[in-house]
Amino acid sequence: MSGAVLETEVLKLSPLEKAHMIDALWQSLDPAQQDSIDREWLVESQDRLKAFRAGKLKALDGESALQAIESELS
Repeated sequence: MSGAVLETEVLKLSPLEKAHMIDALWQSLDPAQQDSIDREWLVESQDRLKAFRAGKLKALDGESALQAIESELS
């Protein structure tokens, strides 16, 4: 199956199926490092949640976060 055909078929998937596909592809890139990356992201997310709950980190909605990123890149 060609890449173009595969892309067309993948785009027909539901959002959840696409997320599973992304995860499977991501893990296939370097499975030896994936466990380490997952552990590091878990620690990072726990740290961020603690900081948010302690009032040390401000939360933004998705749209505001994207606008902030876009303005910084402009």
